[in-house]
Parts: sequence; C-alpha cells; structure tokens
Amino acid sequence: MKKTITLLFSLCTLFLPTKAELAWKTGETLTTNASPITANSSENDSRKGNINLLFIGNSITAGATLSNASTQAPPILCRALVEQATGVPTHVFNGGHSGITTLGYLPGREDFKRIINNAKAFKKENGGLMYISIMLGTNDSACTGTEGAPVSPEAYAANIKTIINALIDSVPDCKILLNYPIWYSPSTYNGAKYLQEGLDRLHSYYPFLDAIAAEYEQVYAGHRGVWEYFEYNIPLFTKENGKAGHFYLHPNQAGATRLAEIWTKSLLKLIAADGIKVKNPLPE
Repeated sequence: MKKTITLLFSLCTLFLPTKAELAWKTGETLTTNASPITANSSENDSRKGNINLLFIGNSITAGATLSNASTQAPPILCRALVEQATGVPTHVFNGGHSGITTLGYLPGREDFKRIINNAKAFKKENGGLMYISIMLGTNDSACTGTEGAPVSPEAYAANIKTIINALIDSVPDCKILLNYPIWYSPSTYNGAKYLQEGLDRLHSYYPFLDAIAAEYEQVYAGHRGVWEYFEYNIPLFTKENGKAGHFYLHPNQAGATRLAEIWTKSLLKLIAADGIKVKNPLPE
C-alpha cells in the first residue's frame, strides 16, 4: 500500500543553484560538477554515489517567464537543493516543454525519447539512483489551442499510465514522483483558451492521479496542497496579459523557488528510503 507523500511549506531563503543548461530542445544530457555541500560524503554508500533527476513537464517545469530558466527553473533548483541536503553529487535533465500535453509525452514522441536517452546516459555515466518527476495536465485542461484539448479526465489518466508504464519498461529501477498540477487563474487565456472551464477540468484530474499513485509500487504522489498554496499566494506568479485580461499561470522566480522546495521535499523522502542519508534537510 503506497503512502501519499505529505509536505510542509517553508518560506525560508534558499541558496541559489549552480548554473546548468536547459536542454530539452537539443536532447543534451544535463549534468553538473558541483561538489557536495557536506564534507563527509563517505557516510552514503558509494554504490549510490550519484543521484539522477529527470523532469517531465510543461512550461512551468521549463521555467517560462523567468529571466534565466537555465538557473531558475524548478528542476535546476531541485538539483541544488537535493545535493545540498544529501552531500551526494546530483545530476538533472529538465524535460519541460512549453505547451505540451500528455499526448506529447507518449512513447515514441520526441520528448519521451529525450527522457529515456538522458536516463540511459545518466545510468552509464553516473550510475546511482534514478528519480523521474512528472507534472502534466495544465495544457490538457485547455478548452482549445493545445494538442488534444480538451483532454477528458479519463483520457488524461490513460495517457499518464501509458507514460508511466513505458518509463518503467525502459528504466526499470527508477522511482517516479507524480506531482499534482498547480492552480492557474480562471482568466487564463493566451495562445490557448483555459478560463474557468479549463481550471475545473484541471482540478478534476486530481482523483485520477491519486488512484494512479496508489496502483504502482514505483510511483509516489507529490503534495496535493500545491493547488491551494498557489491559489492563495498570487504574488508567486508572473502577471501576464491575455485575451481575457491579466492572468496568472507561470510562477515567477519566488514561485519557482517555492515549487522547487515542494518537489525537493518529496524527492528527499524517496531518496532517504533508498538509503541516502539526508544530512541537511530543508526546514519545515
């Protein structure tokens, strides 16, 4: 029986990450050479001497609206936070792709191939442990303007399961963190039309994610409270102009930092369960 990971939020100031490149467009493997923050990394099993993180997501994962996504996007921040917490060299591939729906990450599509290719490269070059984060659904929920929109909750769940099954087949020893999509304002209407109808559809995906996380031994649910957290913290979003007035869809730098912290706390639970000592846990 799987336990849903619960998290507490922290509003603490975070250390900035080391510079890494956002590489989904080229399919490059993203790695970092930062030294562990903690001096005595020998406490952690040398067999697990590297942590590999791969992120599947949309423009929020990619770092849209940030001034420098290569250093400020949530996956890049996660890499630095995980390494800081464990003292273990940590590597990241940010597969965030603006505008993508679950259909764009189905097996055989280029974005899925990039994740698998990078996972295999990490395994060959680094060894260690493999964690794959998924946060999709925002663009599925659109009324028009994105691939397959609107994607029904049933179709969304089927696509997520297809992605998960293919990930497990291709990377059998991975653990998958299934993160819940965050709230956006009901005025959201840019190149795609979301509005209240899309927002309601997005929230209807939540019970399906609950069920999927409970079904798989290798899949763990992220923090469900991200919806309310971002809904009631509008200053964490970039204010954007759209066809229905101002809207809030993409986290700004402060919001990306908070999202990275939330994801990191979930990841550290999985990492600790795999025998890596969390020496410098994030404050609760």
